[in-house]
Amino acid sequence: MYSQRIARIIILLILTITGWLGYHAYHSNFDYEFEKFFPTGNTDTKTFETFRNTFENDYDFLLIALENREGIFQSSFLYRVDSLAKDLSSLKYIKKVTSPTDIKIPLILGTGIQYRRILHPGNDSLLNKDIKRIYKSGEFVGNFFSADSSAICIIVHTKDQISKKKSDILMGEIERTLNKYTFDQYYLAGKIKAQQIYLNKMQNELMIFLTSSILFVLVILIFIFRSVRNVLILIMVVLFSVVWQLGIMQLLGKKIDILHILLPSILFVVGMSDAVHILSKYGEELRHNTSRLSAIRNAIRKVGLATFLTSATTAVGFFSLTTSIIQPIREFGIYTGVGVIITYIITILLLPASIIITTNREEVHIKSRLLDRFLKTGFIFSIRRPKLIIAICSILACIGIMGSIRVKTNNYLLEDLKPNEPLKKELIYFENTFSGNRPFEMVITPHDTTKNLWNHESIRELEKIEQSATMHFKLGAMQSPLLFIRFFNRAIHSGATEYFSIPEHDNELDSLLEKMRKSGFFPSKDSRLYITDDYKAARFSGRMHDVGSYKAGQMEKAFNAELTQSIQPQNVHVELTGSARLIDKNISFLSTSLIKGFGMAFVIIAIMFGLLFKSFKIIPVALIPNILPLVITSGFMGFTGIDLKISTSIIFIIGFGIAVDDTIHLLSRYRVELARGRHVLYALKRSYLSGGKAIILASVIILSGFITMIGSSFQSILYIGLLITILLFSALLFDLFLLPALIIITSKKKKKPNTMA
Repeated sequence: MYSQRIARIIILLILTITGWLGYHAYHSNFDYEFEKFFPTGNTDTKTFETFRNTFENDYDFLLIALENREGIFQSSFLYRVDSLAKDLSSLKYIKKVTSPTDIKIPLILGTGIQYRRILHPGNDSLLNKDIKRIYKSGEFVGNFFSADSSAICIIVHTKDQISKKKSDILMGEIERTLNKYTFDQYYLAGKIKAQQIYLNKMQNELMIFLTSSILFVLVILIFIFRSVRNVLILIMVVLFSVVWQLGIMQLLGKKIDILHILLPSILFVVGMSDAVHILSKYGEELRHNTSRLSAIRNAIRKVGLATFLTSATTAVGFFSLTTSIIQPIREFGIYTGVGVIITYIITILLLPASIIITTNREEVHIKSRLLDRFLKTGFIFSIRRPKLIIAICSILACIGIMGSIRVKTNNYLLEDLKPNEPLKKELIYFENTFSGNRPFEMVITPHDTTKNLWNHESIRELEKIEQSATMHFKLGAMQSPLLFIRFFNRAIHSGATEYFSIPEHDNELDSLLEKMRKSGFFPSKDSRLYITDDYKAARFSGRMHDVGSYKAGQMEKAFNAELTQSIQPQNVHVELTGSARLIDKNISFLSTSLIKGFGMAFVIIAIMFGLLFKSFKIIPVALIPNILPLVITSGFMGFTGIDLKISTSIIFIIGFGIAVDDTIHLLSRYRVELARGRHVLYALKRSYLSGGKAIILASVIILSGFITMIGSSFQSILYIGLLITILLFSALLFDLFLLPALIIITSKKKKKPNTMA
């Protein structure tokens, strides 16, 4: 199989390919396009695309909140706000800047329509009247003025879907412009700000996770193997796999998103697991006084199939994510599954080749008396108390099920950053001070496509729907065509605040609508953002607090119930839409797609177990120790209040694919012993004690890779690290104690446990 010459050729070839792919990996690009997390091929997505094409994107904006210790209605402060807005308007890639200092409302006088600013800095008497009018009518409170008068907000509308490079340039220009002014405090929230922060953190954490995983594993391996040379070989082999995968992704034009920053660490620890099993078996063969070449050949022959199966099951776990309707999850599953296969191929080729040309035979074996004692004690306990172990596991399963029932499907737009992160603090500020960050979008169209919305029957229904939506979703000031009707009604009544309303009588409303069209006030450039020129589609837009997808879903149900039971619109059709709602829909669709994916992985892995042992009776014995960790982890989520969302949902499929690795290694050795004619109990003892060290070490290595993720700035990565750590640690315990107990219970031929003591 191997010789010195072949080993050198393999090493040279892999080094050459690694150098080429390493060059491309170095130039990897990062991506923060949250629109990719929208469900694909879905009615709600198509509705949003129609909405966006008709009106505008609901997330291409930046909020700038400004505070002034002496009060936001000080003339000097308002002049600075107005100057800032004008400076921002001149920047490239900005479509429009809406500042409270520049907002004008219509006033109809004898000469026609005139527009008056809502603020008059420099004139104290007018400014005091302005303040009373603003807070009495309320149309600007929550969007441009905080309810407690502590802050003022400028809304910057960027050009639609500008690239990352352009948005970074724009963000830099905005911050430089802001710093030219002496505001007491300012806060920013919006896509271009979040994108910049997220991508910088993703780049940093990619290196932090990989570096910390390497250092953690390095310490563990040196402590266990007591051989720096062998440890460096292991590290090199697996690092090459990471370089290959990143290089291939770059060649295929795939950018690294928030999920893919996990990929290097996952490949590193999963690849290290295979390498440790091969090296461990190689050490065993050396102790039989065989040559290094014979030892590595025997090691590959005896554990090669097991390591292939573990890589295959892990890859199956990742590939099952392709059933998801969410593009980043599908891509994460594909690239990580492919990466696992690449890692196995490199490991099975490069590790033996490196051992043949570099390793001394005295250096390779796992040294730990503590581990030996633990395995011996664990084995004796497992075979003497199988019923007790099964009873304990059954109790744990019941507790896990009780916790699982409490798990909620929920997602917050602001949750991906820890509370102490500056960006998170700014987002929370807008939540507490203004109407929130979560966009609310609703589109209303006529039931009869031959008619339009510009009549008193439809307007009456629109008004009821607006009031209901505002109440149920706790919205700030709603922007809609009705706002323009209220503006105009107030305008023809000399700006009297009490006329900022829809006329009560139908004939008055019809007359007002006709006057609006004839006056030239409506439609206008601004109104086209809320109603089409043919009056057949109206947009109702606002902002709400980030209550989470679970609460938002409850709000939507209550709103829909009132819509159908109380309001019962006859003339119009209502559709909720928007980017935030699509993200929520992802969560609701996620359960179905994950069940499909998990079902596929479960069936494939079960078949692999059946084929491996040529008996399908072994399937429940093999799978139960790997299903229970899923129940335990789900129960932990329920009891600790961790919600099921995009990030936490994928850990079950990933964890299941990785967890079965230990079972495969243990059962593979057990199968080999049985094939030699060993008795069940003796075969179990041999496989348990000889394979147990490598299983524990491999599990510790994998756990170390995921534990490092707990320090992530991203909540989603933190939860993935924490939950997979819990899942894999419990899987290791179930493999070491429950699996032998199940084999003992289900085996027809067994000796009494005391014969093994």
